[in-house]
Amino acid sequence: MIPEPRYGERVDPAPDGAPVGGPGGAPVIAHDGGFGLPPFPAQPPAPRRRRALRVVGIVAALVGVVALLLGGFYGWTVVADQRRADAVSLLADRESGAVEAHGALTARTRSSQAEADRVRGVIGSGPFAADTDPSAESLRTALGALDLALFEAGEAAATPVPAETDEQAAADPAPAFTLPWELMSEAEQLEADAHRADTVATFLLATAEATDDAEKAVVDAEAGYFSSLATRAQAEIDASPLASRKSQVDLSYLIDTAADPGQADYRDGAFLTSFQTAQQALRDSQAVETMEASDPAFATRREIEEYARSLSAGVVLDFVWAPEVNGLGENWLSGTAETYDSDGGWSIISLNYTVEEAWADGDENARALVAHEVGHTQVIRDVCEPLFTGPVFGSEHETWATAWSISLGFDLPGSGIEAYGRPTDEQIATAAECR
Repeated sequence: MIPEPRYGERVDPAPDGAPVGGPGGAPVIAHDGGFGLPPFPAQPPAPRRRRALRVVGIVAALVGVVALLLGGFYGWTVVADQRRADAVSLLADRESGAVEAHGALTARTRSSQAEADRVRGVIGSGPFAADTDPSAESLRTALGALDLALFEAGEAAATPVPAETDEQAAADPAPAFTLPWELMSEAEQLEADAHRADTVATFLLATAEATDDAEKAVVDAEAGYFSSLATRAQAEIDASPLASRKSQVDLSYLIDTAADPGQADYRDGAFLTSFQTAQQALRDSQAVETMEASDPAFATRREIEEYARSLSAGVVLDFVWAPEVNGLGENWLSGTAETYDSDGGWSIISLNYTVEEAWADGDENARALVAHEVGHTQVIRDVCEPLFTGPVFGSEHETWATAWSISLGFDLPGSGIEAYGRPTDEQIATAAECR
């Protein structure tokens, strides 16, 4: 029995080619998707055409892969070559930096060594060794640190410095057909060399900076020491009012140098010795003047000096007493005057012992000579300088001093008349305006 066909299902014909009948021999109608037409016969594939398309596709894929590989290889080569070129430039820059750093260290070492040598001369001097001020110990400590820094700088300066690469030659294009991994390997080596050069430069610069810091510490400590020295010396001057003006002025100039940081190059061991010598001169002068001020044997000298100061109109006077002055001694009245317009104006008057003796005997010529010497000191005063340099005197010192003494009433040989002649009445009148 032939089964009844279901909807949409094709019924194969009977084996003998006759249609398959339905129940009762009725013909069976085939259904296909709801249409009553029979299905198209199956078309056989075209084997050759499909095979050809497959071959073409494979070839195209291979060509694409090859092209992709070639493109990637070329791109890799370009990147590698650029990295190599950048590495060459980097190496040249780092090597140049190392060479410059070595030069900077050498220059810094030279400067610091000179500073250390100068300060070592100060510390090695006798006056410094005897100085117990704390600033002295600070300077010793700072110099020790600088010496250590200089030793380390010497060690660092001996470090091999990479020779500078000829960047132009090294940057020439790599030979043709150089493989990219070879370029990469060369670039890596160049970069490693650049890193080493940079490490050397950093080390040298750090050493130079450490040396510079140590030198600055010495400079500061040296300035602190001499500033302390200047302060202490000025206090001595203030406490020595009887010391000669010369001893005060000499020490004052050295104090100025000690207190001025810009004068550091002049503050060596010799300077410190000169400073101590000037301090001692101040102390000695103060001691002598203090002793003589209370000694009756020097009462006449004190009287002469006070008289001279009463005539000087504020010009500070120092006095030097000697057996001979200007080559003249016993039985001669002799004196000289050295006048300075600096430091407020001051003068050194030298008198021989005969002046002291004649004064004690009441000889007016001794007073006349003292007035003559004070007259020399007046030319630095603002009111007197134009009179002295004007047409009446023409800056003639002895005529001026003689006229000035006469204008005080000492128309005597001791006023200078015996030695230089008598000035004119006009000169005497002009000198009298200097009061």
